[in-house]
Amino acid sequence: MMNIPFSRGFNFSKWFESRTFKDIVFGNFAEQDFVNVKSMGADLIRVPIAFHNFTLGEKNHTLENGLLKYLDTAVDWAEKHELYIILDNHSFHPINPTDVNIDKILIPVWEQIADHFNDRGNYVIYEILNEPHGISDERWNEIQEAAVKTIRKADKKHTIIVGGTNYNSLEKMTKIPVYKDENLIYTFHFYDPHIFTHQGASWNRPSLEPLSGLPFPFDKNKIPKPHETFIGTWVEDSLNSYEEDSKLTKLSSSLDKAAEFSKERNVPVFCGEFGAFMKQSPPYDRVKWYKFISEELEKRNIPWASWDYFGGFGIFKTERKGDFPSDVNIDLVNAMGLKI
Repeated sequence: MMNIPFSRGFNFSKWFESRTFKDIVFGNFAEQDFVNVKSMGADLIRVPIAFHNFTLGEKNHTLENGLLKYLDTAVDWAEKHELYIILDNHSFHPINPTDVNIDKILIPVWEQIADHFNDRGNYVIYEILNEPHGISDERWNEIQEAAVKTIRKADKKHTIIVGGTNYNSLEKMTKIPVYKDENLIYTFHFYDPHIFTHQGASWNRPSLEPLSGLPFPFDKNKIPKPHETFIGTWVEDSLNSYEEDSKLTKLSSSLDKAAEFSKERNVPVFCGEFGAFMKQSPPYDRVKWYKFISEELEKRNIPWASWDYFGGFGIFKTERKGDFPSDVNIDLVNAMGLKI
């Protein structure tokens, strides 16, 4: 089994996730952010990029030339500071299902990316697609394998990250077929228990905006009353099962499955996202969750990238990127085994 050369890092969200190329604000990040990540003891940056939004048209799906120039600068900074950088194809919508014909754009886009970056050093890593969902395992696995083969025509060197359906769930990762390529990393995302990590989130259906103050783990004296919009939905069910779902032994057992998959398949696995929304989760409990999950991942030698650097799940005291390090949530950073 190949050794993963990185151990822990951050997602640089809010950089290349805009709806059009013109909407990209390149100045959202600077070289100093790469320096900051390195200074904390991390060695990885995952860059979510909505590649499919930045193509010129239907016929050949040519990427905007300016995008590749931007990404060249990001890769330059990563290489200069010896940080691994994942170019994550984050062309997805949390509600809309993955198009069963997404290969029509996915394949030509990866052709161009692999052709452009094939002469870069080993710090560059490709990730086929973030969180496919609402598409059958069979169809997604067929598309993903075709994408791997497409990349390999132009680039035999760089590592590729592959993942399963249902939002890169751990369970679906174990259903990915054996691909012949030996330079792959298998990824999953971990936000369990979802009801805790996403309290206050507006993008769920129903919205979790009315939920706040849910403790971690379960404490019967602190459980909020179900909001009327939750009655009869998965949210009510999740609140009812929260005592069981938030048990440390249950979460630990879930991560055992990732370690077992890695051992059985003899393939490396990586937790590409994990985090808890700061907006309405109790600050102390949020830190406790990060400490537990990051330690459990490291016990199993599973590298990770926290979602995100700044934002609703970030390491700053608010959702905005503040001054580093004065506006950083020191307790949170320390909980992840990093240092300021």
